[in-house]
Amino acid sequence: MKKSILIIVLMIVCFSMQAIAGKPDDCYLKAGDQLYFGKDIKRGPVHTRIILSDGSVAKVKNHDITAYRHHNRQYMLLPVICDNNDTLCKAMMEFITAKSGYSIYKYCCPKNTNAFFVYKDGKFYLRIDEDQAQTELAAFGIKVI
Repeated sequence: MKKSILIIVLMIVCFSMQAIAGKPDDCYLKAGDQLYFGKDIKRGPVHTRIILSDGSVAKVKNHDITAYRHHNRQYMLLPVICDNNDTLCKAMMEFITAKSGYSIYKYCCPKNTNAFFVYKDGKFYLRIDEDQAQTELAAFGIKVI
């Protein structure tokens, strides 16, 4: 009986120590010259809120955000380039991978078609449409499911 009580007390102590330590900051938000690190991000239609380490909340306008990371996904504001190499606008693109100087980003179009953009050393290199993605991205070592 004493052993089971001791085990239960040890388990409670271990769980309470994890709760006190908290989670590390795994989110960030970059807006202009400001860089915010925090625990969570809540995106709204006009503003984005980041919950900072101390529990306070920073509120940033969406059009000021240039990059953010929400847990395991990273997004950057990059130009959307058409088939004829015209720049339409800028949009948030999800970072997929980087390999030997190439960075690959995924753009989710409002028209339900996705495109992948490849940048070489920070400059636009190639646009890959969704129907070509499986064969084209295999050259970069990415398997599309």
